[in-house]
Amino acid sequence: MSQTLNTSEPAGPESPDIESAQPNSRRRNIWTLVFSLIALWFINHSLPVYLSLDPNQARIPHLRRDIPWHYPLLVAHVFSGTVALVTVCLQVWPWLRRNHPAVHRWSGRIYVFAGALPSGLLALAIMPFSAGPAGNTVAAVAWLATTVAGLRTARQRRYREHRRWMAYSFALTMQIIWGRVLLIYVLPLFEYNFADPAKLNLALETATWIGFVINLLLAQWWLERTARDTTRR
Repeated sequence: MSQTLNTSEPAGPESPDIESAQPNSRRRNIWTLVFSLIALWFINHSLPVYLSLDPNQARIPHLRRDIPWHYPLLVAHVFSGTVALVTVCLQVWPWLRRNHPAVHRWSGRIYVFAGALPSGLLALAIMPFSAGPAGNTVAAVAWLATTVAGLRTARQRRYREHRRWMAYSFALTMQIIWGRVLLIYVLPLFEYNFADPAKLNLALETATWIGFVINLLLAQWWLERTARDTTRR
């Protein structure tokens, strides 16, 4: 997942191609395909209702119609989040990084400046008017912080640190999918009462916290495992 936003990289242990010689590239390419299919499923489920620009089709439980800019900010958040989901899958694709580094760098720029940063900032802007604000606020702040740290370390050519921060950023980009699976597929099996505002808020908070905590733990496990594999070799 090592990335860079520079056009010239030094050779040596801090090169952005640090993983290129690892024997697990095929496995990582397969996982990239899995992540991409999951992201496409989520986009297909979430994006079309906002393409119509019809507030009546919004899928958030409490759209503030008394605040004219609530829905436009929501749409912008969804669109920039879609950009983040697509480009982050390109960022973690080992084959693309090794064989087309220029595409990797440009997709990284798009991920940061057209995806993660605007989507995170828009999430914070609409959070005071949305259900389940606590978990979403923490997730948005963490997403912004890890993405900025990843950008900063890439520009300083500190590629090992960059790889770690972008692993966290990737985890936080994908965390929303856990929430949708819980809300759409799991809780309805137990006939959960979404009509009750208190229970709805509890479900949204739970889905958010579970999503980004699990993803961050998985990212940390992956980083430690790959670090051990590199040390052995």
